[in-house]
Amino acid sequence: MQGRRAIPVNRSMEGGGTSMESSNSLALDFSGRLDSHAGALIRSFWDFFPEQMFIVRVDGRENFVIEAINPSQQARVGNELTCVGKHLAHLLPSPFGDGVIANCARCVEEGAPVRYEAMGKYVDKQGVRRQCCWQTLLVPIANHQGVLTHLLGIVHDTHIESIPQTRPLEQVQEQVQEQEQQQVQELELELELERRVMERTNELMAANLQLTYLATHDALTETYNRRHLLELADNEFRRASRYELSLCLMMLDIDNFKTINDEQGHLAGDQALRTVAQATMAMVRDCDLVGRYGGDEFIIVLPETDIDGARAIAQRLSRTLQEAGLLCVSIGITSREHDDQTVVELINRADFLLLDAKRNGRNRIECHPPASRRNEITQEVWRYVK
Repeated sequence: MQGRRAIPVNRSMEGGGTSMESSNSLALDFSGRLDSHAGALIRSFWDFFPEQMFIVRVDGRENFVIEAINPSQQARVGNELTCVGKHLAHLLPSPFGDGVIANCARCVEEGAPVRYEAMGKYVDKQGVRRQCCWQTLLVPIANHQGVLTHLLGIVHDTHIESIPQTRPLEQVQEQVQEQEQQQVQELELELELERRVMERTNELMAANLQLTYLATHDALTETYNRRHLLELADNEFRRASRYELSLCLMMLDIDNFKTINDEQGHLAGDQALRTVAQATMAMVRDCDLVGRYGGDEFIIVLPETDIDGARAIAQRLSRTLQEAGLLCVSIGITSREHDDQTVVELINRADFLLLDAKRNGRNRIECHPPASRRNEITQEVWRYVK
């Protein structure tokens, strides 16, 4: 069968005795797909685990062939040759065999472990017919290409009794009650485990969200920190360049911020930074980006906004800060131009414009008109000179 790795099975027998080589070689083949620790653990389980274990090959939706049984299973059936190489449909009587095959098919279809319980009858090595209740776990096994090729089965005998065996009605009722109590206890345990897993998962998700916030935001102002701001600004610049959208970038800082720290103390300086950050975030849209660039400098990225719209936002922000906190800010504004290659060019232009605002008396807004507007201004100047 193409796309599936063949599982080596050695069925050679000497003197008609029971051969352990086929089971061991198959177990080694599967454990070889794992790392050394996991492989050693699988081999130990296979050789010494007291419960019955078997491996079946998946030859089709409802076609399953037994390829190996572990020593505990061999002790039950008496001879490996009675099982290995046979189809489940030919080995197990109906309706018990139908249930086993159906659960194998469900395990293959879902690609996940399947656990179920079933009643059945078998003949032990002494030829005594016995009735047993099996709890079976089926685990899918895939090759290195991710193709599901085999199933691992682990069987636990919950109780075994010979047939026929008559018991008083009271004993039967007591046993039924015990089984029901055991099932209730198992269900309660599963529910408790699920609750604990869900609780722990929620705690981890909350911790991850908190760590993500701390890694991307400035602790004092609760705006984006510089590293994350530049990442987001670069994404907006690439989007604007790809779709030829307008993009403005604004840089501002607090006038006389050093004087506030020196005369009123650093707590007053921290409060001034928080006031500017809160007023800015309240002024802009959800899609706009606000971050602390360094010291008392902030950058605001305004997607799909032209220079006039950015100037209007800057003017409202400046008035709000003067009225609310008696703070004055200087602002430099620029917009994306066609020959810009990175967002760093916008940041540099806005930085120089901010310096111009400082040199020209502070508490000012300096704008850098786009190239098309600068050409219009130049033409108007030349017309006026002529």
